[in-house]
Amino acid sequence: MDMIYDNIFKTMVTRNPHLLIPLVNDIFDEHYSYDEKVVLLSDEHQTLQNDYEGDERITDSYISINGANYHLECQSNPDGTIVFRMIEYDFHIALDQAVRTARACLKFPRAAVLYLRHNSKTKDKLSIDVEFPNDQKVLYEIKIVKAKDIPKDEIIQKKLYFLVPYYIMRVEDEPLQKVLDDYIDLLTAMSHDRDAGVFTEYDMASVRIGINRLINQVYSDDSIRRGVENLMGGKVLYSEIDRIYDEGIEKGIEQGREQGIEQGIEQTVLVSIKNLMNSLKISADDAMNYLGIAEDDRDKYLKKLAE
Repeated sequence: MDMIYDNIFKTMVTRNPHLLIPLVNDIFDEHYSYDEKVVLLSDEHQTLQNDYEGDERITDSYISINGANYHLECQSNPDGTIVFRMIEYDFHIALDQAVRTARACLKFPRAAVLYLRHNSKTKDKLSIDVEFPNDQKVLYEIKIVKAKDIPKDEIIQKKLYFLVPYYIMRVEDEPLQKVLDDYIDLLTAMSHDRDAGVFTEYDMASVRIGINRLINQVYSDDSIRRGVENLMGGKVLYSEIDRIYDEGIEKGIEQGREQGIEQGIEQTVLVSIKNLMNSLKISADDAMNYLGIAEDDRDKYLKKLAE
């Protein structure tokens, strides 16, 4: 079951990397603009084990923004071994990025762990002492982000929408209706930021997809599922939308990864509208409402639908 949390995290990192910018700003006290370029770095790092046979370590998120490298991991529950995995990951990241001069330099990425759940014993940082043969001791620290401790209003103010799919987990501690009411405020705020050009309609769809994936695979309570489905106007056809997204990326990939994404988004949205109209027997306007398409973009899609 823990895989679903990682899968949602990695999917959004890959397909909506700019949603990480506000999170990076908040965790590491940075001030990147929302349109800053996010470079996805390799998440596979070779280790040497079993008589020097190559093994791999796969990180949840390894990105670069304006030349600075960041490593983020997602954990559904506190884990006493994560500090050892983090230093192992970061050591191999540093090896991969080593400046190989007469005197080589290993530069570790800035790192943090997102805990989706925590308890009263969960600290604000992970730490481990690294002692070298010359008796030099270095304190290695990693920040911990406790997702459930971030209030709804702070998520909205800081635009931490990357965390919104996981907000439904608060039903483990809070009344369902309160969580659903909070979701209305969160999605409304994100809609306003989308209309302002901060985020795209595909970002909105990805957040909704993440919410539905989580409730469908983690929460068996029908009241939770019905509550979320009513909130978002029905079930999100995430498997179909994801498939269409992939097809759109493939069509544009010759022109470069980022350019392919931008061109793929328009095709993704267009085919999503058609699928929703056919599957749910709704009008184009209703389908665009469901996908959260901005008013300024609707004429464009209506014209394409009429072609």
